[in-house]
Amino acid sequence: MRTSPLRRRSRSGFTLIELLVVIAIIAVLIALLLPAVQAAREAARRAQCVNNLKQVGLGLHNYESANGAFPMGSYTFAAEDKGLGGSDCSYAKGHSLFTYILSQMEQSQVYNSVNFAFPAGGGSPWGPSAGLTQYTALITKVNSFICPSDLPQIPYTLAQSNNAYSQSSYAGNAGTTDIFRWWYGCPTEIPPDGPFGKSLVYKIADITDGTSNTIFVGETARFRNDPDQVFNEWNRALWFSSAIPNVTRPQGLALTVPKINANLLVPGGVSADAGDPWLWWSDPTKNGQNLGQFGFRSQHPGGANFLLGDGSVRFLKDTINPAVYRGLGTRKGGEVLSADSY
Repeated sequence: MRTSPLRRRSRSGFTLIELLVVIAIIAVLIALLLPAVQAAREAARRAQCVNNLKQVGLGLHNYESANGAFPMGSYTFAAEDKGLGGSDCSYAKGHSLFTYILSQMEQSQVYNSVNFAFPAGGGSPWGPSAGLTQYTALITKVNSFICPSDLPQIPYTLAQSNNAYSQSSYAGNAGTTDIFRWWYGCPTEIPPDGPFGKSLVYKIADITDGTSNTIFVGETARFRNDPDQVFNEWNRALWFSSAIPNVTRPQGLALTVPKINANLLVPGGVSADAGDPWLWWSDPTKNGQNLGQFGFRSQHPGGANFLLGDGSVRFLKDTINPAVYRGLGTRKGGEVLSADSY
């Protein structure tokens, strides 16, 4: 009987070249999909940021309905000079507009825990530490005050500081007038030309430019590689002594003079005196348009979200015409602004 020869079994598989081609195709697909995924995530974060600002807008208008005026941007020295706590200029209270609208933001338990007779932090002429007195309330994280695209801050522990630092991504609009420098402090604080300032309140009737043409609140995100461990907070609206020498950083309030998303300027720029160098100084290291720490900024590419006085939220590009941007910053400047100019 003849036996048939054994047949060799054929083995199927990938060659090294085929494997490399498959890997290359997968890598190309991932490279194509990753930007789309990141863009979708950023779109979702930006939408949440818009929602946050709309909630702030509702809070501001509900506060105005209940009290007849919008809240102070910052409760500082001037209010004390008016008989609300003495004339000692050593202790600015510093409570912010965001603290005042907590009840309208479904944070009544936090609002009721704040002792407005004491400053928001620091020392106190009454004996007890203001920071410790307010710590439990003001350390509270309020998600509606934080943009998801903002960079997280690392808060101080109670062992590091008696003051509470709770992050915010937003600030009230003080307009175009430099109200922050130390020489404008107690008892010579000056009014803003925007809707929010220090120890002053404004009604809807005071917004003569129209609420739809006036910025109320905008983004003030942390800078990338921010030199300050804690900045900005919802619970304090005072100037902030930066870790960088010769740099002052206001928080809780910002101006529409610096360009949107301008970088942090070192040293801290100049005053709006002597021929208005605040706007027009030829030296870029002194021009107020480059003073990023005094302005609005975000971690969204190309611009930032802003709440207008009518409750709407607009994304303003960082290439916006500076004159239009400053016009949106004032409450009664009389500027004529068309809807298609921003």
